[in-house]
This record gives sequence, structure tokens and C-alpha cells, in this order.
Amino acid sequence: MTRLGKGLEALINSGPESTDKTTGITTIKIDHIKPNRFQPRKIFNEKKLQELANSLKENGIIQPIIVTKRDDSQYELVAGERRLEASRLAGYDEIPVIIRSVSPKEQLLFSIIENVQREDLTAIEEAKAYQQLNEDFELTHAQISEIVGKDRVTITNLIRLLKLSENIQQLILNDKLSPGHARAILQVDEDLQEEFASLILRNILSVRKAELEAKRIKETGAVSKQKTTSPVIPEFKDYEKKLKKLYKTKIKISGKNDKGRISFYYNSEEGLGNLLNLLEKKR
Repeated sequence: MTRLGKGLEALINSGPESTDKTTGITTIKIDHIKPNRFQPRKIFNEKKLQELANSLKENGIIQPIIVTKRDDSQYELVAGERRLEASRLAGYDEIPVIIRSVSPKEQLLFSIIENVQREDLTAIEEAKAYQQLNEDFELTHAQISEIVGKDRVTITNLIRLLKLSENIQQLILNDKLSPGHARAILQVDEDLQEEFASLILRNILSVRKAELEAKRIKETGAVSKQKTTSPVIPEFKDYEKKLKKLYKTKIKISGKNDKGRISFYYNSEEGLGNLLNLLEKKR
């Protein structure tokens, strides 16, 4: 593909769009592109967005985004929101696009699939997107699972997370609680869930320990007041992020400085194979 970006000005006229006859790529003024109203992702990694903006400044915009035409002068984003936002940060006035005619359902599907394939969505963002497909577009959990390539039980379990309070959902959005913790919280009575979430955070409970505590709460009807004596190791979070970037999967470090455990997570056979291949290469 012809490299675009630094020479875009030559392809643009004073209108909102222009098509280059050589490449067949349409360019649109960024101000004429509205955000995708169905975008499921609500939280953006500002550091990664700036890194992408720096790359666009250096190399130009190589890959077009996808938009749909809404009226004579306005377009709406379908896929490529990170590239669009990074282009703004990089100072571009125009961006190369592919224009497609899509229905609202297709627009939502494009956004979900784009993010899920990159594993960019939090569990709550993903759950809300699936719920919208279920409620607004009347797709069954089985139909959603076929579209996004995840089993039906996973879809159902994710949507169940939306039964939690807004406060607990926010903790999941901010990656303070994992989906596994959330499923454990769902096992106890609603009036005890906030207290249970606080216990998990205060004691840094693993998912397994949270599940055991949930079972105990159901039996006793009360959340434990006992506090753990295990110290918090702030550096572990930094190590987890570095390992996650290295092995491209979620990693959890638990224990103390002199004794503990490093757990690798995967959610598919392909994910396990990729992880094992990376571990083999690092030997």
C-alpha cells in the first residue's frame, strides 16, 4: 500500500473528503468524523495512545480507518478509533478512510470484534456490548458467541457481571478486581457484595480464596472481618505489567519477596499454545 500521511495535503481539497485516483483511498477531514455511538470501550490507555501518535508522526498514517456516511457532510466512525484519536494527537487534519454502508447492528459488531480481537476491552465494557447486542438487536447468547468466537457460557457469565453495583463494576473497569473475583462476589447476597468486595481488596485475595470466602459467606450469612498479615508488595504490579507485555497474557504474582507464586492465565487452546511457545523461546 502506498504510504500516506506526510503527503496527505496534496490529496485534499477544501471539502470534507477527497479520493486519490492512484490509491483509491478516500481522505476525510477529521472534524467531519463523529465518534462511533456504539463504541464499547470507555477507558483508553493514554500512554499507548501517545505512543501510537508518535509513530504516526514518524511514519504517517498507513492503514485507513472505516467510516460510514451519515449525511452530505458528516461521517461516523465504524472501526479504528485508536488511530483516529492518535491522528488528532499527532496533529493531522485529515485521515485516510474506507467508506462502508453499515447498519447500526453491523456498526456495533465491527466495534466489538475489533476490540475483542485485540483484547482491548475490560470485562465490563465487553459485557455491556454483549448486553446491547442481546437487548437492542435481539441476538441470543449463542448467536453472539458465534459472531465473536467465544463460547456461550463465557458470554452469559460476562453479562451477569452487570448485575453488580456500579461501584463494583467501576472496580473491575479500573482493573482492581478481576472477572474471577466478580463471579465470586455474585455468589453472595446482594446486600453483602460491597462488603465482600472491600474484603477482597483489603486482603488482596486470590480468585481461589475469594471463591472459598464466598462459600463461607453463603453458609454463615456474614463477611469475615479478619485481615491478612501478608504484606502488600507494590513492585509486584510493575513486574506483572512487564511480564504481561513480554508473554502477551495476564500474569499474577502473589506472596512475599522471599516466597510466592507467578500465575500465567489463558482462555483458549490457542492462547495456551501461544504461551507455551513463548515460554519455550525464552528458555
